[in-house]
Amino acid sequence: MREETDYAEAVEQFKNDPHITIEPWGRSVNHIRLTIKGREGTAYAGGKFLFELKMPDNYPFHPPYGYCHTLIWHPNIDSSIPPGKLNICLDLLNPDLVGKVDASTGASGWTPSKTLTNIIEALKGQIHMEPPFFNPSDPLNHEAGEQALRAESKFVEKAKKWTEKYAME
Repeated sequence: MREETDYAEAVEQFKNDPHITIEPWGRSVNHIRLTIKGREGTAYAGGKFLFELKMPDNYPFHPPYGYCHTLIWHPNIDSSIPPGKLNICLDLLNPDLVGKVDASTGASGWTPSKTLTNIIEALKGQIHMEPPFFNPSDPLNHEAGEQALRAESKFVEKAKKWTEKYAME
């Protein structure tokens, strides 16, 4: 099964990455618990952010469902969206963008050639504040996006407070 291949590839790819932990959510590798640790020097430093990735029955022709369970102040993740709905702004996870490319950014939606590793790299880029994955110009959380663009120091201060409150053990 493709899910097993993608899971094994991702585990191998990130086995020595101190920021990434990948494990099955339950007994199956088509439902994954991904933990991303915030990198030093970012607003999310020291935090642990829990993501749920679940492959649909028609995987790899449709992207996994992705959800961030950790409350986070982030332009591309909206913690106010309830479970069951996508709360991450990432073209790879958006079922409406399958096979499409955003002409303005060059970002592409999911295609069957993409893998779990691609998604994890993109989510890690969001938490580590790396463009193009950290993208306040195209926010899901509009308030955080505006703040990141217009008052960066206030954004960083609030993101650090949320990280300390919700993402530290």
